[in-house]
Amino acid sequence: MKTFLEMVQADVPIIQAGMAGGITTPELVAAVANNGALGTIGAGYMSAAALKEEIQQVKALTDKPFAVNLFALNLETFSTDIGEMQHFLDKYREELELEPGSDQVKINDYLQEKIYVILHENVQIVSTAFGVLSSALIERLKNNNVTLIGMATNLNEAKQLVEAGYDIIVAQGIEAGGHRGTFDEAKYPKGSDIGLLVLLQSFLEHLSVPVIAAGGIYKKEQISALLHMGAAGVQLGTKFLIAKEAGTNEAYRRSLIKADAEDTVITKVFSGRPARAINNRFIKETETSRINLLPFPILNEITKDIRAAGKEYSKAEFQSLWAGQGVGAIQKEEKVKEIIDSLFDKEITEA
Repeated sequence: MKTFLEMVQADVPIIQAGMAGGITTPELVAAVANNGALGTIGAGYMSAAALKEEIQQVKALTDKPFAVNLFALNLETFSTDIGEMQHFLDKYREELELEPGSDQVKINDYLQEKIYVILHENVQIVSTAFGVLSSALIERLKNNNVTLIGMATNLNEAKQLVEAGYDIIVAQGIEAGGHRGTFDEAKYPKGSDIGLLVLLQSFLEHLSVPVIAAGGIYKKEQISALLHMGAAGVQLGTKFLIAKEAGTNEAYRRSLIKADAEDTVITKVFSGRPARAINNRFIKETETSRINLLPFPILNEITKDIRAAGKEYSKAEFQSLWAGQGVGAIQKEEKVKEIIDSLFDKEITEA
C-alpha cells in the first residue's frame, strides 16, 4: 500500500486545512505546495465558477499537487421561518449601518458542478467534511484516480469513510479550530468531543488506511510525537491563518495573536453547526439571549452580512474568529516557508 506522502505526492507530512470563506488564497495554497506540504483550497461555499478560477490561479503559481476541500452534504435549502432570528440580528445590522434582514433565505448547492470542475481541471486530491460523499460521486472521482481524504471525529464516522472508499482519514480532535466535522448533529449537538490523542489511537488500532492528526497542533515537537504514535501526517489550520499569504483580515489576525488557549469556545451562533472560535461579543450575547438558533446552512447565510461588515470595518466582535486551542502559541505573522520550516526538520523525518 502507498504511504500518505506517496498518495498526495508531497515531501512534508503536513496538510494545510481547507478553511472556507476566503482564507485559502491561491498564494497560500501554492506556497504550501511549493514548500513540500499539501495545500488545500477551501471550496465549501464556492460556486463552480469561483472554484474553477481559484484552481487555475493556483496552477499558475505552482506545478505541485494540491487538494480541494468540499462539504459532503447538500446545501440546497429555502426557508421563510427566519423572522425571529432576523429580528434579533437586526440590532447588530443597525449598529453596523446595514439593511434589515430579509424575511426569506434561499441557498443553492454547487457540489455536482464543483466535482465536474475538479475532474475537468484534473485535480488529483479531494478532501471532505461533514459526512460521506454519495457513492455515485465517489465512483466518479475514483474512476479518475482522485485520492479521497475524509475528516472524522469518532471511530464510527471513520469506518463509514473507509467503507465508502476514502483513502486517508483525518482524525479531528476536540482541540481543532473551525467547524466540527461531526456527521450526526442530532446525536452530538456540540460535535463529537474526543481529544486528539485518544481519537488518533483508536483510529490507528481499527483502520487500515493512513491517519492524519488534526487539532491544536502548532509545534514540531507535537508533530514528532504524533508521527511516533503512528500518524501518517498532521493537518493544521490555525497556524496557517497568520501566514502572510493567507486571506485572513487584519482584525482577525490581531485577535489570533492576542488570544490565549482558554479564549476559544465551541459555538453554533454563526453558522448553526458547532465550531471552535475565539470568544467575542457576538457569541456571548447570542448565547445568553436564549434565542432558538437556526440550522446550518440557513444561519450561516443570514449572519453572512454581519460577519462581512465586521471584516470590512475591522470589528472582530462581529466576526467568526475560528481558531483551535493552540492559538495561544501564535505570536506573529510569518510566511508559509517560515511556518513549515519551524514545524518540520530532519529530526521529525527520523522519528
